Amino acid sequence: MHEVVSAEGPERIESEWWHRPDGGRGRVRDYYRVEDAEGRRFWLFRAGHYGDEPGPRWYVHGLFA
Repeated sequence: MHEVVSAEGPERIESEWWHRPDGGRGRVRDYYRVEDAEGRRFWLFRAGHYGDEPGPRWYVHGLFA
């Protein structure tokens, strides 16, 4: 568990509508830069749209030094 003290984002990366086979919602990632109370900084992303099944999932993409 981490106590988040600062966050920036989201920055969305999504497939272009013209590359989606059905013209609908494609794969999406929302990226965030997060800092915890200890001063550690993380690059996180959420994959998927809320309301979709299965629901979105969170991942650690990287750490900042």
